Amino acid sequence: MAPSETSASARQPHRENVKRLPSLVTRIYARLDRLECLVRLIVRIAVGIEFFGSGLGKLGKLSGLVQYFRSLGIPAPEIQAPLVASTELVCGALIVVGLLTRPAALMLCGVMTVAIVTAAAPEKHITASWHGLLEFFYLPEVLLLLLLASLVVAGPGRASLDARLGARG
Repeated sequence: MAPSETSASARQPHRENVKRLPSLVTRIYARLDRLECLVRLIVRIAVGIEFFGSGLGKLGKLSGLVQYFRSLGIPAPEIQAPLVASTELVCGALIVVGLLTRPAALMLCGVMTVAIVTAAAPEKHITASWHGLLEFFYLPEVLLLLLLASLVVAGPGRASLDARLGARG
């Protein structure tokens, strides 16, 4: 066998593998697509439990929460504190079971936006700079806000009461 034939045949298996790559990627993506329902369920349960637990804890220490809200300059802290705690508790529970998921997540997006603007960002002294932007995205409140926003946009998934009841929420 001539040297040129050997090198051509040695490259052939590699070319065949390269030709198969798009098919392999397509199959991998198809399998990942089948996991979407499970991933949405896990995210929904994790986020819902986080807020349910947070609301429960806040309701148990309401006087301290009122004082904290007062120190942040939040108006009417005697009204806002129980409202926020109750919203977190109820909306967290709704998200866990996947009932009224989109409205519940949207309400919690509002709670998180206020929490970021009034407490999280100021306490971390986040500034309008590249470093400040990086610090901002390290805030757990921002991550929770993004997860909630994904629930508002994408919905709860098939493994939810919303899906069972035929709702789009």
